[in-house]
Amino acid sequence: MRMHWKKANVLRAKRYWNASARRKQAKLLEHVRRMPGYHEKLARAMRRYYKNPEARGRIDRLITSWWRNHPNIRKINSDKMKREFAKHPEALKKFMKGGKNPFKARLKTNQGFLVRSKGEREIANFLFENRIKSQYEAKTLQLDGNLCTPDFFLVKEKIYIEYYGGHPKAWKKKVLKNKLYKKYKIKCIFITPGELENLSYYLLGEIGKLSARRQARF
Repeated sequence: MRMHWKKANVLRAKRYWNASARRKQAKLLEHVRRMPGYHEKLARAMRRYYKNPEARGRIDRLITSWWRNHPNIRKINSDKMKREFAKHPEALKKFMKGGKNPFKARLKTNQGFLVRSKGEREIANFLFENRIKSQYEAKTLQLDGNLCTPDFFLVKEKIYIEYYGGHPKAWKKKVLKNKLYKKYKIKCIFITPGELENLSYYLLGEIGKLSARRQARF
């Protein structure tokens, strides 16, 4: 009896949730979310719900068991996202502009474009003051299945600049990008928060060295 009910319910759901019904439901939900006071009511309801120790424990157990059954889900989703971005460069551009990126570019530089952190803004303003034309997140490099989008690209010098902030995960990215850029002989300057105080030495010095090597080759 139970299996019969489940099969009937699945068929009924398939008939109801066609493309038109899904669009209609999405519009309705979007209208509800835009209603005044919606987010405040939702926050109050969530606070009431999580005050219940039994509810918190049930949610924790569900999430823990799910992660144990899917230990590699983060890597799988990351690889899937990389493949999708490789096939659809426009989707990657939208993501990097802040369409779905939680770290949306909000800080305006003297050059006129927006960046995501104060350190990047300092670098952009320094380049502008020294009349070095740069572009922000202008190119995405596909290296060994990894998508690398350097923070800055110096147009005339053909050099990339990567800024690594104080986020704990930045170190892993730095190690990976260092290996990939070295392997494919990509000229890139790496800047850390401690080097922001003396960009004349760390940034201009490296630009001069890399430009000299490039001229020596030609």
